[in-house]
Amino acid sequence: MFRPLLCLSAVAALTACASTEQRWTKEGVSDFDTANFISECKFQTGLAKIKGDQAEELLKHCMQAKGFRLK
Repeated sequence: MFRPLLCLSAVAALTACASTEQRWTKEGVSDFDTANFISECKFQTGLAKIKGDQAEELLKHCMQAKGFRLK
C-alpha cells in the first residue's frame, strides 16, 4: 500500500514542477538577443504611451513581426 502512494506522490511532484510558462523563441537566436528584442518592443510600446492589454497585444505583434513565436 505504501509503494503506490509513494509513486503517486512522486508523479504529482514532478507534474507540479513542469513549467507551463510561455517564452518567445526564434531558431538561431540566443536568450540574450531575445531579451534585447523584447526590450526594444516594450520601449516602442512605451513611446506610443499604450498601457494594459493593448500594450501586451502590441508587444505580441512586434515580436511576431521580428519572426518570434510564443511557445
